[in-house]
Amino acid sequence: MNISASDIKEAALALGADTVGIAPSEPVENPERFTDWLNNGYAGEMDYMKRNLEKRFNPAELMPGAKSIIVIGINYFSDTEFTGNESNKYKVAMYAHGEDYHNALRRLLKKLLGKIRDEYNSDIEGRICIDTVPFMDIYWAQRAGIGWQGKHTGLVSRQFGNYLLIGSLILNIKIDSYDNPHKNHCGTCRRCLDSCPAGALVKPYIMDASRCISYWTIESKRDTIPENISSSMKGWVFGCDICLSACPFNRFRKSGSTVEFRKSGNINLIETGEILNLTEVEFKSNFKDSPILRPGLSGIKRNIKAVDNCRRD
Repeated sequence: MNISASDIKEAALALGADTVGIAPSEPVENPERFTDWLNNGYAGEMDYMKRNLEKRFNPAELMPGAKSIIVIGINYFSDTEFTGNESNKYKVAMYAHGEDYHNALRRLLKKLLGKIRDEYNSDIEGRICIDTVPFMDIYWAQRAGIGWQGKHTGLVSRQFGNYLLIGSLILNIKIDSYDNPHKNHCGTCRRCLDSCPAGALVKPYIMDASRCISYWTIESKRDTIPENISSSMKGWVFGCDICLSACPFNRFRKSGSTVEFRKSGNINLIETGEILNLTEVEFKSNFKDSPILRPGLSGIKRNIKAVDNCRRD
């Protein structure tokens, strides 16, 4: 069966992807980079990162019969939100301004799988991977040619800068052509490393999550945020865009058109601090389709308290 890469890309773009690449499925090269990161304690309290390593390092373990990996990217940048962020009392990472990206990417990839089945064979098997399964998202994005891992450990694109949300689809079929892995263009630049106020980027391509503002404001379940982190938060109460926005490749950024990632009015409840007056029921109602649910109302209140304490000091 001759599966056309160009047809798959055309379909993905028509469904709403801003960029798409395809790589052959094979074991991950240099898995010791990840295991060394874990062994150094850089995952913080994220113990789930230590599980299912055999699946993380080999897509065929994640989905038996894996032959190809399609990676899509959706541009979520907004000029309006970027320029207005500094005036906000409290700040929310731009990717969380709209719908939860897991839902939006999953819908698109599910439709893409359906189109591939309709066009070629209804028995084609696929596995959708975002970042809720043991899968090396950025590694495969680079292998599929849509960008490269920057020194801040995130994805960098020459087409969209640092503002792509990525999702992948593993297929049990071969494609007629594959993209070349993307070259790394970071060179000697270290703007992202030098920009991190908490010193989380301990060296190029190595992030210590236990020192990262995003980790503490989203992932950590602790009741309080350590002073060495809270003193560096600079108003961020959900995630942090500092190292991403420092990258010089953002000169290629452009505003995205995906409706799901446009700013929800409910984000103002956080930016103004009005969220402190919400009940648990009101919080869940206002943010039912948002990434903001992850730390919960108590987590957001904890983060705001940490920011306020440092401002008073």
